[in-house]
This record gives sequence, C-alpha cells and structure tokens, in this order.
Amino acid sequence: MKRTFLIALLAVFTAVSVGCSDKVENTASESVIETQPETEAATELDTYEPLATVRERNIEENGDFDYEIYEGRTIITKYNGNAANVELPAEMEGVPVCEVGFYCFEANYQLESVTLPETVDIIGEGAFMDCASLSQINIPANLKEVQRGAFVGCISLSEMTLPSTVTRVQEEAFTGCEGMYSLTIMNPDLAYESWGLEDLPNLVVYAPAGSAVEAWASQMGKLG
Repeated sequence: MKRTFLIALLAVFTAVSVGCSDKVENTASESVIETQPETEAATELDTYEPLATVRERNIEENGDFDYEIYEGRTIITKYNGNAANVELPAEMEGVPVCEVGFYCFEANYQLESVTLPETVDIIGEGAFMDCASLSQINIPANLKEVQRGAFVGCISLSEMTLPSTVTRVQEEAFTGCEGMYSLTIMNPDLAYESWGLEDLPNLVVYAPAGSAVEAWASQMGKLG
C-alpha cells in the first residue's frame, strides 16, 4: 500500500516537473520572439545619420543683436530691441555682417525702417515676417538672395528694387504685402518662383524685356 502510494506520488512529481520544464522553454521562446523587433529597431537607429545641414550654432550677443560668425561671415540671428528705426552694424568682431538670419525681426510690430550694411547679400527666411509697420528698407547693391517668406505680411512696404546681383527670390517672399505698388527687377535671368505677388491688388512690376518675370507680370496684368 505504501509502495503504491510512493509510486503514484513519484508519477505526479514527474508530470509536474515536465510541465514546468515545458513552460520555461515556451516562455523563453516567447521572450526571444517578442524582443526580436526591438533589437532590429535598435539596429536601424544605430545606423541613422542626421542631415548634413544640421550643425551646432554658437550664438553671441552684442547690445540689441544676437549674432553668429560662421565661415567668415556674420549672421544677425535676432534683434532684441524695440526701436522704430534700426541700423544693422557693418561688422561683429571685425567680421562683416553678410546675412539677416531666419526670422530675425519676426513680428516686430513697432519696426518702421531698417538700414542694412552694403555687405549683406542674403535676407533670410522669414527675416521680416509680420513686421506690419515696416515701410522703409534699403536693399544692398550686392544682395544675392531673398529667401522664403522674407517679407510676408509687411503690409506697409510700398516699393522695392532688387538689383541685378539678385539671382534668386524664393517662394512667398512677398505674400501679404498688400500695400506694395511697385517692384522693380533688374536681373533679366531671375526666375519667378511663386513670390506671392498674385494677390497684391495695386502692384506694378517693372522687369527687363524678354525676362521670365516680365512674361509672368504681363500674363497677370501687372506689367509696368
């Protein structure tokens, strides 16, 4: 009787042990299956490389201006003052100011006039966006590029002349400049890239004969 009980007990123990063993093996197998995608994702992240245009910026401050010196050029990155009439410095730390940076004067509602040094050759993206009171700005003789949305919403800006050195004006550069009545283009090779002139009701465009801008302005009924 005792022997029979011991045999039965041993059988139960064996069955339980086998079951536990199977469960451990199954759990381990499931663990491998579940963690495999995470391993693959980690591998993909390890090989990801940031865009080449991303770089660390070293912003300095001088009076009302934040600026960056990069590759022998000074970029004015932010105007922190509240004057109505602003003159940008010609240089910082002996390095010429060449660019009005991204969104430098954005939404500066009290700004009425800006004087740029002749060394400026780029007016950056959104540089004067929503400067609703801006009515006067000189365009340097060596300006090369007006970037996207540079003067969006400058409703008090009435006229502008872009010299022959300007080789590109990006899209939406003058969107919402509803007070503009005169835009003169000097470069016959300058291509029109949706500058936002379509909805400016009083605008007259002056452009070299045979140029792409002249053709566009003629088609739109805005040629002077």
